[in-house]
Amino acid sequence: MQVAQIFIFKWRWVLNSYCFFIRKKCFKVVSKTILPFSKNTIRPNLYLALPFLYKPFMNSAICKNCQNSLGTKDDFCAKCGQSAHIHRIDMHHIWHDVVHAFVHADKGVIYLTKELALKPGIVVKEYVAGKRKKYYNPFSYLVLTVAISAFLTHYFHLMENNSQKVNPVTELSSKYFNLILFIAVPISSFYSWLVFRQKGYNYAENLTFQAFLGGFRVVFFILIFTPLVLLFRSYYFYMLSIYMIAWFIFSAWAKVQFFGGPKWLTILKAFLVILFTQMTITLILSIVAYFGIWRQH
Repeated sequence: MQVAQIFIFKWRWVLNSYCFFIRKKCFKVVSKTILPFSKNTIRPNLYLALPFLYKPFMNSAICKNCQNSLGTKDDFCAKCGQSAHIHRIDMHHIWHDVVHAFVHADKGVIYLTKELALKPGIVVKEYVAGKRKKYYNPFSYLVLTVAISAFLTHYFHLMENNSQKVNPVTELSSKYFNLILFIAVPISSFYSWLVFRQKGYNYAENLTFQAFLGGFRVVFFILIFTPLVLLFRSYYFYMLSIYMIAWFIFSAWAKVQFFGGPKWLTILKAFLVILFTQMTITLILSIVAYFGIWRQH
């Protein structure tokens, strides 16, 4: 008991000395808000002063992203999630980020592509349910894959065919193929939300589903259509038909996994979504082509 009293007395003496030093040297403004130090008020004032006096020393840094205070042992900001260990950007940093984005076992582009190839509907269902950290962002994935597609279609002239006569709509769809991939996502999302409305998914969730699917459609296009066109360019439209049929089968399978229900009914609805989307895009291209031809004359 006496040992405890001695310990408490020494601890209070240290704190009193510490508070007096801070009051005298560093925190004159803060100390004015606290009752004057005296033998009768030093102990209660000490407890009032501690939160103000300790706070500047409890946190060694602030987050560079959101200015939130960071503890000495914090590896990440509790407010925005940014790493607490920020250093100057150099080539090692750039290379690490590029490799991390593509080949990281969890959340990378290659990992997401593999998962979409094996279980597309399950991936989207998990993402919608809340597993956001596990997978690469669907809209970033869409932008990245379309950018790769734009490079390949331009470099290998994939959308050019040897036919002498091509109608204006086909010409526009070939010329702006990658832009159409973007436009198709919100359009197909609307029809998907409309046709599968009873499943309870809102438009934003359908948009997420179509963004995942749209990104993988580009990968599908690169892996299936590109080698076929390079090998059999004279049979361009036949190769395009093979690609479209293969993609319909895959997208129907993805919708069966995501929306569930009777398979035959889900496949029928998947066909309607693709049909309505294609009709809408064709209508838009027809209007653009009509006004383009009219202006030329």
